[in-house]
Amino acid sequence: MDSDAEDLKSGESSSIIMEQDDANGDAPSQANHKKKTGSWIFETVGGYYLPKENLSKLSAKEQEQLLIRDLIYAFSGVPASHIRPDLPIDMISLLKTAQIDEVRFKIDENFSGAFRALANELLPLIGYYINVQSFIEDTVMSKSCYRTLGVALHRNIQSYFELLSTLETQLQQQKLNLQQLVKQLRPWVSNLQSLASVTSHARRSECSIAALLSMMYEQQQHFKSNALKQVLTAVSDYYMKMVQLWTQKGVLYDVRGDFFVEDTHATAMSSTLLSPKQCCHAFWQQRYKLHLQRLPSFLEPQSEKIFLAGKYLNVLRQCNVQMQLMQMPLSYVFGDEAHVEFIRSSYELPARKLLGILKDQGQLQQHLSNLLDYLLLQQNQFVESLLEKCAEQLQRPVDSLVPEKLQKLLLETLQSSSNPYKHMLQLQLMECDVVAQLEHREQQEKSSEELTSEEDQLPEPLNITGYESLALRYTPNWPISLVLHEELLQQLQLVQRVLFLLRYVQHHLQSITYNLSKCNPLAAELRDRMNETIKQVEQHLLLDVLEPRWQRLLQAVEKAQLVDDVIRRFELTVKQCVQLCLLSEPVSFVRSLFTLGQMCLNFCGFIEQPTEAEFDAGLFEYDGEFTSLLQSLLNVIEHLANSSQTNDNERESCKQLLDRIKFDRRSPKLKLN
Repeated sequence: MDSDAEDLKSGESSSIIMEQDDANGDAPSQANHKKKTGSWIFETVGGYYLPKENLSKLSAKEQEQLLIRDLIYAFSGVPASHIRPDLPIDMISLLKTAQIDEVRFKIDENFSGAFRALANELLPLIGYYINVQSFIEDTVMSKSCYRTLGVALHRNIQSYFELLSTLETQLQQQKLNLQQLVKQLRPWVSNLQSLASVTSHARRSECSIAALLSMMYEQQQHFKSNALKQVLTAVSDYYMKMVQLWTQKGVLYDVRGDFFVEDTHATAMSSTLLSPKQCCHAFWQQRYKLHLQRLPSFLEPQSEKIFLAGKYLNVLRQCNVQMQLMQMPLSYVFGDEAHVEFIRSSYELPARKLLGILKDQGQLQQHLSNLLDYLLLQQNQFVESLLEKCAEQLQRPVDSLVPEKLQKLLLETLQSSSNPYKHMLQLQLMECDVVAQLEHREQQEKSSEELTSEEDQLPEPLNITGYESLALRYTPNWPISLVLHEELLQQLQLVQRVLFLLRYVQHHLQSITYNLSKCNPLAAELRDRMNETIKQVEQHLLLDVLEPRWQRLLQAVEKAQLVDDVIRRFELTVKQCVQLCLLSEPVSFVRSLFTLGQMCLNFCGFIEQPTEAEFDAGLFEYDGEFTSLLQSLLNVIEHLANSSQTNDNERESCKQLLDRIKFDRRSPKLKLN
């Protein structure tokens, strides 16, 4: 092979496939041969036409050797005398580089039919090679990810060049026949086809490194090519190093904006300098922005672990926690799951360490118990003491209440408690009752609008009293607030507001000072029915729904190995508790419950200030109203219990609630299914 062909095989350039000269067919000198970039010609080598032998005068052996020579030339992008494209030369000169792989080649029909049939299998190599080699040359000066692909392709096809050189040597030594040539080059047909497919797809549009890797991964799934497998590993090395640095160090080094995790506070104050109030769940929730379109498809199953590994490393760094970091090289090899194991280990190390910090230093289990005891009002002594101290305040209009005074009363209530985190419980005055809050929440869910916080966008303030507006808040410090964050605690607050009203109504019914038994047996019976009904609803929420699930939550936290096990379990517990306490139609259920409770409070006022003339009539009126409102409440519960849209857990919860208030089913005024 001449020196130009040797240069091409070394990967230096394939531009020796040149344009057809405008002369009349005479061989022009190289000095006068003008090149046109962007097109390929298969007629001349180095500006000179190749000689054409008279095949009819050649023996079979000579034909075979000539065909082998032309094939080796053609497979390295050099024009061959007897292997021609199926398009006229003048049309090929107008084609763009990306269209070359559409050109088909054919062998001179004067060759033996057996030779042509054997060699035809390899002819696609010509177009595949030109496609790949031209891509390498076009991207050599590029600064994009395409240059990375071009370099990887150049390195990969070096073995192809070496094979062609070996075949040429064997040909010169008369040690190569056509059958051996086909056998040795056959594997490269699929290899170069896969590489040409990648370069063809890459030329269609400028894409990011993630999109390029995803496309290569998709092509490799189709071709299962060893050459493309090696190129994919080489091109992915840049991205995998970013993954390694993030998952094992918590450091983002992404000068070109290729990584799927973006630190939105990268130019702001370092997280290690933030105060505890500044460094909260909301800060870490908003700090990182995820661009999933920048993630290669083969890493999508590990996306969450990749993100959380780096995030938790930075959370631990902010908490001044010292730990031994991983130092393991990370690479991607198609069909090999080693990178999955490395990413899993990188994630589990900080996730396990962070959970240990929360459980040992943060006393996570104690905080979870506090939520049930105080926020959800399971601690009877605390609730009764709070109601006693705040009795006067709770009956006044909310506009006349002073939050600081109520907070002081709460602290007095908690003074005797030895709980080390009692100061995290705070009183809050809402501007609307819980029914209005639920209506607002339901509207927001339907319209799919995102809220920063429920308090900021609550409905218009209503004219309500203290007991309707009072709510408790639990404000744990960092890093406990990573798990017990405000969004979930606000959901629990909805349940707490319902429970507080039930306890408030019970407290009033049980505190009636008028001697009902001596005055009127019907009044005492009605009071007992009211009290028992409210009590059974409250006991259902606490004993049937909250306590069992909270116990399972505490057991799960005790056994958990990773912080996300706890986060997911707490989120699930809150979701279940809210759903089963407020049911799937919370507005209807809570409104019926509150209307019943308000009627019971009115009854207490009526009993405390009886008038002889109107007492009996009023008593019968309250009896009828209670029965009617209870019937409405039961209808709502039964509707949900029998609805096809209700899930099994909620249906069971409704049946439990109905069973708890079944004592009133003996009343002839109630109609229950």
